Amino acid sequence: MKNPLSSFTTGSGFCARIQPMSKSKSEKKPRTVKKIDPKMWERIQGLRLMDDDFMTIVFSGDNKLTEFLLRILLDRTDLTVKQSLTQKEKHNIFGRSVRLDVLAVDTEGKQYNIEIQRADKGASERRARYNLSMIDSHSLQKNDDFSALPETYIIFITENDFYGKGEPTYVVNQIITTRKGEVLPFDNGVHTIYVNGAYKGKDAIGWLMHDFRESNADKMHYAEIAERVRFHKQEDGEVNTVCRAFEEYGKEKAAEARKEARVERNVEVAKKLLQDGSMSLERIADIADLPLEQVRKLAEQIQHQS
Repeated sequence: MKNPLSSFTTGSGFCARIQPMSKSKSEKKPRTVKKIDPKMWERIQGLRLMDDDFMTIVFSGDNKLTEFLLRILLDRTDLTVKQSLTQKEKHNIFGRSVRLDVLAVDTEGKQYNIEIQRADKGASERRARYNLSMIDSHSLQKNDDFSALPETYIIFITENDFYGKGEPTYVVNQIITTRKGEVLPFDNGVHTIYVNGAYKGKDAIGWLMHDFRESNADKMHYAEIAERVRFHKQEDGEVNTVCRAFEEYGKEKAAEARKEARVERNVEVAKKLLQDGSMSLERIADIADLPLEQVRKLAEQIQHQS
């Protein structure tokens, strides 16, 4: 199967037909929102789609907006999203779980993971690999054949130009190289794309990234995006929703920090008990409040280090 992104351009197909909206369509007087703390109001007005928490609120459950975004990023007109979820958590009983910014499925069963990464560290190639592995691990039922794995797109929108070449996108193409130097396609159904959030070209992706960097809906190019951003920043109920989301996010972050600190302490306890060598792995797992499998891995690490 030919990689649908192998000939990706920003000057043909869907992208070439998209034009930014006129200013007359974008301007709208903001509504007065009551009972909002002034500092919180100011903070909300400064939010951009490049802030992943706000982006997930704007795109939450919005199939059409997600479809609009994907059609621009992939330069396609034939893509129809049937389901779009935000902050979708993929659990891993053996290790680190992940929370995906946007996970969408189209009418052909293809999956799309869209992530906002403001820091370069969070956009590493291994992060993309891990996201894919967690999505794949939840894609098959017991006894399903591996051929049933859906085609999957991992799309990182990075605030900076991650690869520093000034390109709007960087498409990862997997290939096979023979000993004779032949290059063959390697089609495992995986497509990884890095989108340059700093790109300012006068084309569809340049306009899109402008809108992702812009906090003021009246200065955005695309009406589809501006209307949703304005809705969440100026409508009474929606601003309150954003406020609650921030409050909940703060509580979740604090809880996660406490949990991580607790796990780190428990791991240190387990390591000391393993080094002592007087207890069974099962007993150590019970005392340290860690999964037995994790204790086994710690024991292997200590053995390799000694």
